[in-house]
Amino acid sequence: MQELLQLQHNGTNALKTAIILGAGFAGCTIAHLLKNKGWEVKVLEKSSHPGGGCKTLFYGGHPYTNGPRLYYGYSEKVFKWISKFVDMRDLDFQLRSYVESERRFFTYPIHEDDIPYMSKSKHIYRELEDIKKDKEDKERPKNFDEYWKSRVGETLYDMFVNEYSKKMWLLDSNKEIDTFAWSAKDSPINKGSKAAYKGSYLAYPYGLNGYDPYFYQCLDGIDVKYKTAFKSLTEDRKGVIDENGETFKADLIISTLPIDQLLNYEYGTLPYAGRTFIPFVLPIEHIIPGDVLFLHYTQKEQYTRIVEYKKLTGFEDPNTLMVMELPASSDVGGKLYPYMIKKYINQANEYRKRLPDNIFSIGRLGTYRYSTIEQTIAQAFQAYKTITGESIDGLDKEFYQIGDTAIVSDRKNVDSNKE
Repeated sequence: MQELLQLQHNGTNALKTAIILGAGFAGCTIAHLLKNKGWEVKVLEKSSHPGGGCKTLFYGGHPYTNGPRLYYGYSEKVFKWISKFVDMRDLDFQLRSYVESERRFFTYPIHEDDIPYMSKSKHIYRELEDIKKDKEDKERPKNFDEYWKSRVGETLYDMFVNEYSKKMWLLDSNKEIDTFAWSAKDSPINKGSKAAYKGSYLAYPYGLNGYDPYFYQCLDGIDVKYKTAFKSLTEDRKGVIDENGETFKADLIISTLPIDQLLNYEYGTLPYAGRTFIPFVLPIEHIIPGDVLFLHYTQKEQYTRIVEYKKLTGFEDPNTLMVMELPASSDVGGKLYPYMIKKYINQANEYRKRLPDNIFSIGRLGTYRYSTIEQTIAQAFQAYKTITGESIDGLDKEFYQIGDTAIVSDRKNVDSNKE
């Protein structure tokens, strides 16, 4: 397991009060755990409700979230944990990518059965064969562009990845992205079933209010101050000041805010990619066929993805809700995606190293790492273990990397050996 917190347990069992900044999955989970341990917990949330980006919204009666927040992960323990709060419905679906030059949709991740229907299939097969021959002689890729070309060849890369990635990250070149362990972890060309995210837990709440019950149950009995935006830490860094000038003090501060904002941008501003979400209703019961859940657009379209939310939420209606996603700067579309570029990762690491002993920074924004719902919950359990010295059912060890299907195989082997 990769340790994201980089904190030391230093006798904090004697501490009993905590201020938590933000009421998303990370903030609500750690608040719940500490409250059950007997701590006095106060949560400050700038919005009028908990949930962050996973809060269920409604348009024309249709439930949706800003981005399809399906549960995706590998930990049986974390899945059982969230299922105690929210009744989860298993999902089995496919994804499609539209390639404008081909004037058709193809399965994504790229599937071997689709290649014969591509106009440059013969050339693609030659490139894939050359990759196999040159595999041992190839130098380690230096960037995202080289990485993908070394996996699928230039033609498939241009069809499915190149323009999509550049517009998603608002970059002129994918060579600017110099990390890629988070991308295409298993085989980039799939075989067999066309189901997405094979080998993982895939689910979404049955209830039309989505994950909302998780947040409210976690916060039950906790002092939550909504519409309370963080302004700064106190000078001694033992408290926080909100935008109205009110000061809150506690033994510990646990932040899920952007880590650069928390420390007043002392080491520079960290960049994020954002999104603009456009919901619209169409007068048809379903528009995307079969078990396809959402569509990627891989070329120079302004948008990256269109999602049909009824297929995710199970909502029944004669009309259907679609949500179009357009890349945007963080000042327009919010701080959603940290840039997986070494200089920014190192900058975020510098912030984490400079955190005082009484301040924890967790969650996607707090660690400057893309993290799923499962990973975010696991981070909260890591923080709890570090704070109290106690592990709850080993959940602090359940942080698994995205796409790491080897974990699933390893755990199955362990289980079969026990039998």
